[in-house]
Amino acid sequence: AGALGYVDKEGAPERLVAAIRQVAVGKRFVDDSLGFGFLKAAEMPLTRRELSVLSLAAEGASVAEIAGSLHLSHGTVRNYMAAITRKTGARNRIDAIRISQGEGWL
Repeated sequence: AGALGYVDKEGAPERLVAAIRQVAVGKRFVDDSLGFGFLKAAEMPLTRRELSVLSLAAEGASVAEIAGSLHLSHGTVRNYMAAITRKTGARNRIDAIRISQGEGWL
């Protein structure tokens, strides 16, 4: 989203000051403690919209409920669920939810 720096909200105040100084001179800053999380997130195959659909499915919403909530057609929701299942290597919707939760995407 255009951010130049990322700090851990649980990090030491000195790290925040260091980040501000680096960004102020035009450099990027990523706190060391966030590096692994960023790498894992970069590996995530799902789009934001697919994550929205899957998140609602994980809460137990039906195709009709997901469609209504996200202002999509039932067919579009089914297409998203098929793409999610394929991208996660899942056998079905429940498996896709389990895999995504295990990977920390949901």
